[in-house]
Amino acid sequence: MWHPPPRRRLWLMRHGAVDYFAGSGADFSSPELSPCGIEQAQAAAQFFASLKIDHLVTSGMPRTRQTASLALPGHPAIEDSRWREIEPGNIARPNRDTFTDPLTLKAVLKTLGPGLTEASTFLGGETFGSAQSRVIEGLTELLFNPAWNHCLVVAHSVTIRMALLHLLQAPLDSLCRLEQDTGCLNLVEIDPAGMPLVRLVNFTPPSPTKDQYLHSSLEELILQFLRAHVR
Repeated sequence: MWHPPPRRRLWLMRHGAVDYFAGSGADFSSPELSPCGIEQAQAAAQFFASLKIDHLVTSGMPRTRQTASLALPGHPAIEDSRWREIEPGNIARPNRDTFTDPLTLKAVLKTLGPGLTEASTFLGGETFGSAQSRVIEGLTELLFNPAWNHCLVVAHSVTIRMALLHLLQAPLDSLCRLEQDTGCLNLVEIDPAGMPLVRLVNFTPPSPTKDQYLHSSLEELILQFLRAHVR
């Protein structure tokens, strides 16, 4: 009698919401979760309560560590910096014109494509090719690790999109066609031959109907800056 193949389950979770512009300048390396982000991580904890996650990975950045500690309380985590977010350039030192000048605003809104190549940079920082290479390396190593059956990776918007594109064998320029809302969950099943089956994308436990998510990630970033610095 035929039996379907057993599949391991890989959960990819974007960290909860943060306020990158809460201080005097932008902070993309160490901001902690906002109250909304804490609620998102706690909602994930309720979602995971009946699941048996046996392997937990974070990017090592504070917002992923905090999200993981709330989503899976008491679960030991492995930190893998290859999952860290793509690194921005001058946006780490924005001024009033960064998001108010029409040409600059247009460039920021298109920084995830369309038109991406491996040589394209994220807001003048790391190239997409460099980030993609390290994400694929980390993902491949994880998939070859036989020690887990149900794994959760807590990472970032762009790096999770890159992982999904690789699993789907989709081109890099498709990045802008995927969204990863804060606190969202993605589910990929892996069969014994390594074939991925993407079963769930960008599911948000606090708001399954997306009523709380009205903007793209880049639009929300710009709105955060405008609320903090433009009166």
